[in-house]
Amino acid sequence: MYSNTLGSLEEDKKLEEMQRAWQSRKSLSSSIFNEIPGSEDVLGLNQKKQSPKPLKTHDDLDIKKSNKRELICKFEQFKKIVTPTEKRQQTSLALDASELGDFPARYVICSLKEYQFPVVGIYCDPRVITGFKYRVRPLPKVGEDSTKNKCIFNNRALTLTSIGRGYARRFTFEADKNKLNDNDNYFWSDNRPEGFAFEIEVVSEGDKFTIFDLNHEAQGTLEILNTEGYQIELSNNVTGKGIEKKIQVKFIGKVEFYETGVAKPIPVSGTAICVKGKGNNKAGIVKIIDVLIKKRKYVLRPGVDTTKRRVTVRGSDIKDVPTKYTMTGLKSYEIPVVGTYVDPRIMPGFYYRVRPNDRKSHLFNGKTLRLLNIGMGYAKRLTFESESKIENNNYLWSDNHPDGLGLEPRALHEGMKFKVTAGGQVLGEASVFRTDNPQIEEKMEKIPTKDGKFAIQKYIHVDVICHVWLTTPGRCSTESEQYLMRVCGLAVVRKEPNSINSRVLRVEKIGLDSELEILFRQSNYELVFIP
Repeated sequence: MYSNTLGSLEEDKKLEEMQRAWQSRKSLSSSIFNEIPGSEDVLGLNQKKQSPKPLKTHDDLDIKKSNKRELICKFEQFKKIVTPTEKRQQTSLALDASELGDFPARYVICSLKEYQFPVVGIYCDPRVITGFKYRVRPLPKVGEDSTKNKCIFNNRALTLTSIGRGYARRFTFEADKNKLNDNDNYFWSDNRPEGFAFEIEVVSEGDKFTIFDLNHEAQGTLEILNTEGYQIELSNNVTGKGIEKKIQVKFIGKVEFYETGVAKPIPVSGTAICVKGKGNNKAGIVKIIDVLIKKRKYVLRPGVDTTKRRVTVRGSDIKDVPTKYTMTGLKSYEIPVVGTYVDPRIMPGFYYRVRPNDRKSHLFNGKTLRLLNIGMGYAKRLTFESESKIENNNYLWSDNHPDGLGLEPRALHEGMKFKVTAGGQVLGEASVFRTDNPQIEEKMEKIPTKDGKFAIQKYIHVDVICHVWLTTPGRCSTESEQYLMRVCGLAVVRKEPNSINSRVLRVEKIGLDSELEILFRQSNYELVFIP
């Protein structure tokens, strides 16, 4: 008895739901019946094609349980017919060019995503502006997903350079570097009756930024490793500076804070403010605001400003006087010396270039000198080699410059000669011609020797220009071909326990800026330069 009462209440509730849905769809049903085959059979109206009478509630009719179930089944079938039709009507978007002050042309395209701008025929969304970068995606037929087709121009985001006039507008994008005089990156807006979708892009992989806190002090650097999702335009305004867009961005960034010196990939999101100034052909990012990193807000500004780089050193970390210094402007490859602090990586016997942190020029006329000695005390005296054996003026104290010093380690010098070897065979010779690029110390090791002492061994990245002579197979050993090429590698420099001078053991992991690099890689032989 109790279960029958519950079943009756459930059926009554379904009837009430059917009554409300019927009244809301009453106006729609009359237009759908003529288009949907079999709809009259479902509702039992195919005999006289009379319009259905309004259903009464269960208070006015004493309907049997069997009739209730039958009406409910018909109502469920009716929902299956009507619902897909309504969904189809929501997948299209009507565009009217007259609303933009253009010709009164009307188009129907598939419904766009929130990050897409439509272009079809003579209709061009006003948010599509020259100077900004876009990906262009051909739209499919109405009713299909607007992201079905792949983007043109090899899925690249290119800067829009011009929008033509007339009934069919020509959209021209920046040319490829190898086709400056033969630009193929263009199309006409009426090339496809389905139209095109423009997707804006303001940040890309490889872009670098400087991280500032809310006090406008630089805290570190960030490099975009990978963009995530789509970049959504939030606003488009004309200001005194030009056209300003605000775009929501998300990406994975390699974040390196000056305080730690450790780079880590971190997911980052924010709002990029991009401005195309008056008279400029390209828009640029001014800053990215509302950036949250480790639960703190920051602002990103484009570019890496080395003059803002800060390094904090503590004497207590090297068991010295417990002092603390913060240096601003030190290069990433320079080793700090300031006040009573001398970095433990600075060792006598190795070669360095010395630069005061408050200037661009180096001391000692920019020469690379061998460090002879590091004195004791609060202010350490650093003495370098000198041409004069009677009076050595190449020295300084660690506290000479309040802003500190930066010492760049140097492994290779102009005029050094090496044998070019591969697989144990000598292939030719190399002579160092230019050493303009910085040389970066990767690590330093203490290696025990047979007498119980330790040798100091450093691994330094080098990037130099060399004259290379390679012996041609089938010719005499004295006959060779000369090349001038860029050589990158890892120099291994060692100082023995009882020696006052370091020496280069070899240069390994060689990379050549030449077609010869391909030949050596195919032969599976690793090039090694040996002094």
